[in-house]
Amino acid sequence: MATTTAVPPAAPEQSQAQMGAISRMIGVFFSPKETFADIVRRPSWVAPLIVLFVIWFGLNVALVQKADWVEVSKEQIAKNKFASRAIDNLPDNQKAAVYQQAAGRAKITRYVRAVIGWPMLLLFAALIYWGLYRLIGGARTNFATSFSIAAFAHLPMGLRELLAIPVTLFKDPAAIDPENVLASNPAAFLGSDAPIWQTALLTPIDVFGIWAVILVALGFSAADPKKLPLGKSLAIAFGFFVCIDLFFTTIAWIFS
Repeated sequence: MATTTAVPPAAPEQSQAQMGAISRMIGVFFSPKETFADIVRRPSWVAPLIVLFVIWFGLNVALVQKADWVEVSKEQIAKNKFASRAIDNLPDNQKAAVYQQAAGRAKITRYVRAVIGWPMLLLFAALIYWGLYRLIGGARTNFATSFSIAAFAHLPMGLRELLAIPVTLFKDPAAIDPENVLASNPAAFLGSDAPIWQTALLTPIDVFGIWAVILVALGFSAADPKKLPLGKSLAIAFGFFVCIDLFFTTIAWIFS
C-alpha cells in the first residue's frame, strides 16, 4: 500500500504586516495612511500616551525651573480686567506679594497640568471626535478605536513639546512665554500688550496642531472609509477645530 505524506494546511496569508508600537509612532509622521489603517485594525494607545506624558512632564519641569513666573503673572494679571482692577490701588509692597503668590500658584498648576494634561485631553478629544464622527459622519467605530486614533494623531504636538524643551533651557528666562514656548503659531509674534482675545484666537492656529487635526481626519477615514471619505472627514475635523477656537476666543474677549 502506497503511503502518502500529509501536507499541513497553509496558514492564511496576512494581507498586511502588523506594525509594532515604535513603527506606528514613526509611521504617523512618514506614512500616516498605512499607519492608521493598521491602528484601526488593532487599536492601541498605551505607547503614544506614555510618550506624550513623559515629554509634557519634562517640558513643564523645565518651565517651572527656568521661566520668570513673577513677570509671567504680571502680564497675565494686566490682561485680565477684573484681576488688574483688584490690585491697581494696592501699595507697591502688597502688589509684589500678590505677584509672588500668583507665581507660586502658577508653578503648582504647571505640575498638576504635567500629570493630568495629556490623559485628560486625549479622553475628552476621543469622546468628542467619536460622538461627532458617529453623529455627523455615521462612522461605525467604537471608543477604543477613537481613543487610539486620538493618541497617535496628537504625536506631532508631542514633537512640538519635545522641541520646546531645549528652547526653554537655553532661552532668557524673561523671554519665555510658558503658553507659547515655540514660535509655531501667529500668536508668538504678538506684542505683550496684545489683547488676550487675539492670543486666544491665534494660538490654536499652530503648525503642529493643524498637523494633528489632519491626522485625526486620516484616522477616522481609515476607520470607516465608506462612510467617511477623506474630504468629509477633514471637513468634520476642521469644523470642530474652528468652533472650539471661536468659542474660547469669545470667552477671552468677554473677560478681557
